[in-house]
Amino acid sequence: MKSIKNPARSRPLSSNVRRLMKMARESPLNPRVEKIERPFTARDLAYCDMQGNIFMAAIDQGYTMEEFAPVYMNSQLAGVIDHSFSVVGGMETDDISEFLRIPVLLKSPQVIVDVVMWLNKIVSGVDPGESANLAVVQACLTDGESDTIAKEESAIVDNPLLPTDEKSLADTYEYAYWLGYIYRCECHMHDESSRMVYGAFSESFMREFYQNMTFGDDVALIDCAQEICRRLDMLLVGKLWR
Repeated sequence: MKSIKNPARSRPLSSNVRRLMKMARESPLNPRVEKIERPFTARDLAYCDMQGNIFMAAIDQGYTMEEFAPVYMNSQLAGVIDHSFSVVGGMETDDISEFLRIPVLLKSPQVIVDVVMWLNKIVSGVDPGESANLAVVQACLTDGESDTIAKEESAIVDNPLLPTDEKSLADTYEYAYWLGYIYRCECHMHDESSRMVYGAFSESFMREFYQNMTFGDDVALIDCAQEICRRLDMLLVGKLWR
């Protein structure tokens, strides 16, 4: 079946989005202008950790980061998390988040992976001209179908693209956690959506950056995450106007 193209992946960032992203990352020459970046709280770091665990759970389910990262970062579920986190009172008090039971889902990274990939499977199978939202509703209402799919998705899948030796698999998990953590850190740092961040920093770009990154082995991610984001930002500011 023909897949529906996601606008965030099929079109480049608009000039207005590029301008806003550049503003959020440049240190202004005028000292009276406040740089668009906010201090992190323990809650911010907890949600970065949560997303790192979600990305590691995708490896558990047999997905590579090349497969999972673009689907998750461009998903409506990630968009709901973006919105709910930014509202007054946070995700825990947001009506939309509560209605969709997002706080409950987040307690199980495996369930998040199952839901995101299941929804992507449904939407990707929708014929042109048909409503993707209607297809999702119909799938959820079909007696027993959603339970069957959830059970199928929850089983660990053998993927020949994932390494089998212990050292390489450990490195894969480490990269997955780093990727999820830094994506969420970048979202929080500039109050940008997951889709916008992924539009600027694709998985392939992040993988290359990760492989070339130099930090001491004893430096914890929680201590250097914002510095990693600043290095990414410097690369992006130069890339946006090329």
